[in-house]
Amino acid sequence: MSTAVQTPPPAAPPPPPPSARASAGKGIHSKVYNGLIGVCDKFVPAKMRPLWMHAAGPKTVFFWAPIFKWGLVIAGLSDLTRPADTISVTACGALAATGIIWSRYSLVIIPKNYSLFAVNLFVGLTQLVQLGRAYNYQLEQEKLQKAQEAKPAVIQ
Repeated sequence: MSTAVQTPPPAAPPPPPPSARASAGKGIHSKVYNGLIGVCDKFVPAKMRPLWMHAAGPKTVFFWAPIFKWGLVIAGLSDLTRPADTISVTACGALAATGIIWSRYSLVIIPKNYSLFAVNLFVGLTQLVQLGRAYNYQLEQEKLQKAQEAKPAVIQ
């Protein structure tokens, strides 16, 4: 019996890192976009390359959609200074619901999009605060109305 040690076969090379694909469209917008990305590719520093090539990086809509959606958060925060009687309950309710729903969705899709999660969470939270302000305002108005009804009218 031979006790020779067999060497294992060489391991397969690791798969290449995921990369963001260029736009596959054929229109003028896709050509301009792909040309712009091609020019920018040359100037991305080595340390930023993993972010640049990530499946949810700046080459994709997964990056830009959350960036622009922060405008809704800024608008919601600026609305905190508005009087509570001007708050649209239906609009705030719709934005809060979509913010919460899309927060969950952003953690289920592939690739997981944590920037989309963060922006939708903030959209939902700012609108929930607005809904709380509207609810408190309506309660105060009801209390004032009941207090006025309870007081006898002063006749002069």
